[in-house]
Amino acid sequence: MLFIHLLLAAITYISPVHFDVSLAGNFGEPRPNHFHGGLDIKTQQEEGKAVYAIGDGYVCRVSVNVGGMGNAVYVRHPEGYTSVYAHLQRFAPPIEALVRKWQYQHQTTDVDMTLCATDYPVAQGQLIALSGDTGASLGPHLHLEIHQTDNWNMMDPLDFMPELLEDSIAPKAHAVMAYPVKGEGRFCGQDEQQRFDFMGFAIVDSLTAWGKVGFGLYAEDFMQGSDNRYGIRHTALYVDGEEVFSSDVDDIPMSANKMVNVWGDYDYYALNQQWFMRSFLLPGNKLPFLKADRNGGLVTFNQERDYQFTYVLCDFFGNQSKYSFTVTGRPDTIPPLVPDDSLVMKMDADQSCTFDGMDLKVPEGALLADVKVAPSSRSRRGGLSKEFVMTQKSVPLYGKAILRLRLEQEVDDHSKLYVSARRRTKKNELDEESGHKLFIPGTYHDGWVETEVTDLGDAFCIAHDVTPPRIIPVNQREWASQPLCVFDLKDEDTGIADFQGFVDGQFVLFDHVKKSSRIICDLRNTPVEPTGGEHRLQLKARDKLGNQSVFDGVINY
Repeated sequence: MLFIHLLLAAITYISPVHFDVSLAGNFGEPRPNHFHGGLDIKTQQEEGKAVYAIGDGYVCRVSVNVGGMGNAVYVRHPEGYTSVYAHLQRFAPPIEALVRKWQYQHQTTDVDMTLCATDYPVAQGQLIALSGDTGASLGPHLHLEIHQTDNWNMMDPLDFMPELLEDSIAPKAHAVMAYPVKGEGRFCGQDEQQRFDFMGFAIVDSLTAWGKVGFGLYAEDFMQGSDNRYGIRHTALYVDGEEVFSSDVDDIPMSANKMVNVWGDYDYYALNQQWFMRSFLLPGNKLPFLKADRNGGLVTFNQERDYQFTYVLCDFFGNQSKYSFTVTGRPDTIPPLVPDDSLVMKMDADQSCTFDGMDLKVPEGALLADVKVAPSSRSRRGGLSKEFVMTQKSVPLYGKAILRLRLEQEVDDHSKLYVSARRRTKKNELDEESGHKLFIPGTYHDGWVETEVTDLGDAFCIAHDVTPPRIIPVNQREWASQPLCVFDLKDEDTGIADFQGFVDGQFVLFDHVKKSSRIICDLRNTPVEPTGGEHRLQLKARDKLGNQSVFDGVINY
């Protein structure tokens, strides 16, 4: 690892902004289903800050409204890395021109454009964009990522620009969770996991254990001048002076992103929004930056003595803190595992579950841990099948499962069938609000609708959508005084898939209005020649099942 850091130190990238940097989020923060893949750089609560290339290279990709990134620029560097700048307000004028050309060529607003090395080379420090708040952003900021180009592993940008900011505050631990192994361990006389909070740098509770027990830590990092909380770069657990577990959150494979749910205590987070990161390895945890002893980080209490525990936390800048506690080995009767009649899906083999009107197949490797399944069903208003629930909690999958539901009410057009999924709230309860429903495309065959699902905790039923989107003109009377055409696009069932605008039969570009369902066209930025007379305006909008609406009108321009 030291050799790798020495190599990275030889690569010098510069700040993407020309002001003092403060972070809203750091690299590797644990989040549901993924690690935060970059740095969230605050932009002083404003949009429009200049964004510069961190190194020489060329723009290899530009995207608009793709995967939550909003407007994004990708720069490939000759050292073998690619930097990504996301949530941008707009691109530098030459890039903007390339995007506009691509949009008109493909007659679409959404963009995923790839470029070759000679299309748009950039020099270190060259202006490439203005910062913004587009995509899945909760406020103005610049999201910066650095990936290895060949395998797309996520790298900590601070490895390449350690002088980007200053930090003298050490990480802070809040609590420890004890996880006695069922049938093999006890902690404080119990079989269930238990939380113990730190008082200062120690736990003052009297702790006892016998048999095999794992531990987890709830901790956060901090930086001066900011109220934000960050993920921990380095963590190590020592028992009697011997390291049993350590982590160095860097060089994360994209394919391993969802393993955050098995390193962290996902079930506890779903209920409490606090991440306890386990200091031992569950079978489904293959994260390469974790190290454990031959016992996988589990501690065996088999002597009547005090066991000394120390957590050492360290951030990127070397700020370190230590937290200690003592666990006394005390013999205890460990009850054997009680046979459970629940249906358990195993992570290490193909699994299936059949219920009245439902068939589920989960391939080997899709589960990160064994999970109890308790299928149930109920009638759902507007549903064309029963609504099925497989588990009583959110169970994100590492891959995808195949779900088949039986159609119980015949419809005229089977191509308009889909699966509607109700999601779970932060308290792990199924949400009754329509705003938390998920559209999942499905295929009809012989009385059944088949689809792929990524969370076994959702509630699934068949739905039908033959209603086209609603196209609503906004302030249409003002269009004549200012050449801006604004529409609100609504589709409550499956959502808007795409839209196209035409003036006198010629394609014109409508842009998304940030954080809304509106789109806007500035006729001055289109090929339409102003004549002062009438022009025919046509807007087409389709939902995700192909239902289409068309607005026809006349504008003066």
